[in-house]
Amino acid sequence: MDSLKCRWKRLNGNGNKWVAACRAANARKRSGMSDQDVENEAHSIYKGDGGNDFQDLIVFNEVMSKHEKWSVHDATQVFPDNENFANEQDDLHALRLAKDNENEIARARLQLEREKLDMPSMKMYQKMLLKLLEKEHLSPEDQDMKRNLTEIVFGK
Repeated sequence: MDSLKCRWKRLNGNGNKWVAACRAANARKRSGMSDQDVENEAHSIYKGDGGNDFQDLIVFNEVMSKHEKWSVHDATQVFPDNENFANEQDDLHALRLAKDNENEIARARLQLEREKLDMPSMKMYQKMLLKLLEKEHLSPEDQDMKRNLTEIVFGK
């Protein structure tokens, strides 16, 4: 969970810096500039003096930008307040719990499949019962087996 928090802190900080750069680039947009020109300008602003490019652009475009806090067009909120940060931590915690539940269900299904593989198949029981039914004379052990197989195949 600590690595998730560290990644979130880095993404949050970089995302906020990227939003500020995008908003500044949009404010400088001149007639005839394409969206790619504006994005290139945002990268220049983000890098500043000798900094790095924004590395999480795919994550930002696919996930983060869907949240209003990281809207590059809303100039009223560049940096989240503590309440929003807490809400996002709650959201991450809820996502983590949901993922844990999915994993638990998958483990239970896998266990059931393993148990099915360990159990003899119903076809095998049916074949054994048919063999016993074909015999004219059954020993007491065969009689018991026939009774048990009948209960397995047809139920009690």
